[in-house]
Amino acid sequence: MKVLILSFSNNIVNEDSYIPNKKGLTLSCVEECEKNLKEIGCETEYICMNKKNVNKCFACGARGWGKCLNEHKCIQKDDFNTIYEYMNNFDAYIFATPVYFKEMSESAKVFFDRLKRCDAFNDNSKIKGKNIICIACAGGSGAGTDETLNSFDTLNYFLKTNMVGRIPITKLNFNEQKEVIKVSVNKLVN
Repeated sequence: MKVLILSFSNNIVNEDSYIPNKKGLTLSCVEECEKNLKEIGCETEYICMNKKNVNKCFACGARGWGKCLNEHKCIQKDDFNTIYEYMNNFDAYIFATPVYFKEMSESAKVFFDRLKRCDAFNDNSKIKGKNIICIACAGGSGAGTDETLNSFDTLNYFLKTNMVGRIPITKLNFNEQKEVIKVSVNKLVN
């Protein structure tokens, strides 16, 4: 089984940051997922979406729908279409985002807005019916994981995927949530 992990964080903490970690919470979750997937023999690929060029949706065309509604691709010449098409090569997905201002990261919102537009009404979707895990990583107070996971619920509804893991992570509960990640990864592939 092939699993694609998309992360929406810069992952490595800036040396000048006041945060004492060299590695952020989102990347720690990605590594935990990778470890569990490899233990059960899955092939994984990880893409750090913050290193990709994905612009906001233009809501172009008649009534805000461009090629995305009927052709299921975007008119923009950035990395979105390549990643969207590349997703077809995988059997399941893990989405991990930090929580900023009680919401998923800006890069996650932009990508998922465009993904919904291109795939929600695609009768030939290769994403529909696949298992997903969604992880919301709140490093500060922990606030906002519920709101972020609610946004993932909306994504799951429109993509018609099967969410097998809906995981709130905070810097205080990460060690306990490793077991939830492990259980969710097992559900992802079974």
